[in-house]
Amino acid sequence: MVSTKRVALLAVVLIAVLGALALFSLTVGMRAIPLSGVLNALQSAGSQEPSDLVVWTLRLPRLLAALVCGMSFAVAGALMQGVTNNPLASPSILGINAGASFGLALAMIFLPAASLQVTIVSAFFGAALATAFILVLASLKHGLTPVYIALAGTAVSAVFLAVTQVIVVFFDVAQELSYWTAGGISGIRMTAILGVVPWTILGLILAVSVSRSVTLLSFGEDMAIGLGGSLSRIRLRAGLAVLILAGSAVAVAGPVGFVGLVVPHITRRIVGIDYRLVVPFSALLGALLVLVADMVARTVSPPFEIPLGAVTALVGVPFFLYLANRKEVRG
Repeated sequence: MVSTKRVALLAVVLIAVLGALALFSLTVGMRAIPLSGVLNALQSAGSQEPSDLVVWTLRLPRLLAALVCGMSFAVAGALMQGVTNNPLASPSILGINAGASFGLALAMIFLPAASLQVTIVSAFFGAALATAFILVLASLKHGLTPVYIALAGTAVSAVFLAVTQVIVVFFDVAQELSYWTAGGISGIRMTAILGVVPWTILGLILAVSVSRSVTLLSFGEDMAIGLGGSLSRIRLRAGLAVLILAGSAVAVAGPVGFVGLVVPHITRRIVGIDYRLVVPFSALLGALLVLVADMVARTVSPPFEIPLGAVTALVGVPFFLYLANRKEVRG
C-alpha cells in the first residue's frame, strides 16, 4: 500500500514536470520561439504578432490536444486491463481505435458537413461495433487466455482498418482521412479541442466513479460479487467510459497506439493496484507520454514531422512483445 504522503509527492512532481514540459513544448517547432516570447504571447491574446499567432493558433491547441488525448487513451487502457484482467488489453490492441476510425470514415463519407460532435458520436459507434465483434469472438471459445484475446483484437483491428481503407479510396476521401489514420495532432484547431473536452471530462468522471469497483475485479469476480459488486453494471459503466474516452480521442488525434497499453503498467508499478489512484495517475502519465512523443515527432527531422503514432509504436511494440512472452500471460 502506497502511503498518502508518497502519493501526494508523486502527484506534485508529475504535475510540475508536466507543466514545465507543456510550457517548453510551446517553444518547440519549425520556428523556435524563446520562452520569454511564449510567456509574452500567452499574456497577449488577440495580438497579430507572428510569434503570438503561432503560439495561440498552432502550438497551444496542439498542446491541449496532446494532454487530452494522452489522458483519454491511458485511462481507457487502464480500465480495459482492470475489467478484463488482461495485461495486454488496450484500445489499440483490442480494435477499439480501429473501430473508431471506421466510424470516423463513415461520418466523412455520408455526413461531410457534420459538426465535430456528430463526428465524435460516429467514432463512438465504430468503437462500440469493434467491441461487439471482440465479445462475439470471445464467446465462441471458453478459457480464453490474454494472448488469445489480444490476437482476436489484432484480427478485428486489421479487418476494420482494411475496410476503412477500401471505403475511403472508393468514396475518394483518402486525403481527408490520412491525417487521422497516421495518428497526429498537427494542425489541430482550438474549436476542435473545445468540442472534445466535454466528452473527455465525462469519460474521466465515469472512470473515477467506477474505479473502486474495478479494483475489486482485480481480486477476482467472486471477490467482487461477494463484496456487493454487480459485474454487469461495473462492466457497463467501465465500457461506456472506454468508448467515450477512446472514441473522442481518436476523433481528434487518430488511432494513436500503445499509450493505453504502456501507461497503466507503469502506473501500477508506481502506485499499486488501487484504481482510485491508477485512474488519475494514468491520466497524468498518459498526458506526459503523448506530450513528449509529440515533441519528438516534430523535432527529429525538421521541417518534416514523424506521425505521432509511429513514435508511440517505437515504445509500445517492444513493450507488447515483452508482455506477450511473460509466462503468466501465455498461460
